[in-house]
Amino acid sequence: MLDAYEIECVRRRWIFCRDREDWEGVSACFHPDATVNISWYCGPASGFIELARQAAATRKPQERSQHWLGNCHAEVRGGRAVLESDVQILTRDLLDGCLFDCTSFARFLDLIEKRDGAWRIVKWTAVYDKDRLDPVLPGSIPPAFFEGLDHKVGVGNGAFMRLRVVKKGRMVPAMVLAGSEDEAKVRREGARWLDGGALSS
Repeated sequence: MLDAYEIECVRRRWIFCRDREDWEGVSACFHPDATVNISWYCGPASGFIELARQAAATRKPQERSQHWLGNCHAEVRGGRAVLESDVQILTRDLLDGCLFDCTSFARFLDLIEKRDGAWRIVKWTAVYDKDRLDPVLPGSIPPAFFEGLDHKVGVGNGAFMRLRVVKKGRMVPAMVLAGSEDEAKVRREGARWLDGGALSS
């Protein structure tokens, strides 16, 4: 019970520090070799932190970013754990000169390990369930804004987040979408890792 509580506190600390731009606090949630796979970044956690820092420094006064954490469940075996957390990613962005609120419902799947007495994240994968993009001023958006929106079956649950990321000028890696084979692979890796296996490269 105590381990599960401490593990959940790692993710809660990440959200608190991330939304307050406390980058040292964010860094302290990860082991040095940790990796990240989210909508706009895939690679070492250190790279994610640096790019997030740069993005925050160039944010317009009207723009905001918040994360809301919901239900969490930790499966613990010895010094390893898999933590699954429900999360809402809430952003207000200037996109093509118009102000939007983006709401993304997702789950964070964290592989967490205890080293030198401290639980920290080894691998963080975001799985995207659904999302929406709402103009702050209704009726102010030209129809051409949504050209290129990919809402086919199988990718619709990440379509608006993907559009937002592209319009922010970022690259979109292979987002892990709910119910996909990619999500199944992440879950299988977590089960193997709990049993003492190595992480996938």
